[in-house]
Amino acid sequence: MTYKTALITGGAIRIGKDICKKLHENGYNIICHYNKSEKEAKDLQSELNKLREGSCEILSLDLNDLEQLEELVKQIDSNFNSLDLLVNNASSFFKTDLENHNDSDWDDLINSNLRGPFLLSKYCKKMLSASKGLIINISDAMVNRGMRNYVIYSMAKAGLENLTKTLAREFAPEVRVNAVAPGAILLPSDGSSEEQELLSEIPLNRIGTERDISEAVVGLTKFSYVTGQILKIDGGRSLN
Repeated sequence: MTYKTALITGGAIRIGKDICKKLHENGYNIICHYNKSEKEAKDLQSELNKLREGSCEILSLDLNDLEQLEELVKQIDSNFNSLDLLVNNASSFFKTDLENHNDSDWDDLINSNLRGPFLLSKYCKKMLSASKGLIINISDAMVNRGMRNYVIYSMAKAGLENLTKTLAREFAPEVRVNAVAPGAILLPSDGSSEEQELLSEIPLNRIGTERDISEAVVGLTKFSYVTGQILKIDGGRSLN
């Protein structure tokens, strides 16, 4: 069997980890990028390599270190025969209101959610074109509704969705570019009034899971006539 190769940023924990595992189940060798989650990355590497020897490599990089992104891609190009899929999943997420933010907040949120994905897509284009591959960006289903107290994050994710559509044109026909936009995922289920209020906004009446997102990613790898699309995985909440 011939295995494809996927690079997943922020792949050691949470949604990224499940994306790595689901892609691995579906015939991909995994390049798992991480920043600070070294133990989790090594644990995932060990788990996947036990299932299929040599099927998972891990690479560490702070996405704020933009000068190193091109070197990361050169390293992948020299160590692997090809790259079939880039999943731009790594993301900083924290509150910034109009009065309380600084340059570091801008750098962290814009670099991880927008500039990093842009540069990685640019640097990976040659490899992805050769394999007729694809890029999947991880956005946020709520970003177009406006997220109070998350102004910089919201701008960055909105930019990522526009980048998705723009690169779908720029990279066509060789490379498809789409995005998955998760809704409420893995929130605590405590029966609180806040939880009940949230559930009342979701037609499917449940909080999403990591597997909901990873299955959407795998689905997009199989849809050969889809590009430039933002797939919302939010239980219908964005209908409100």
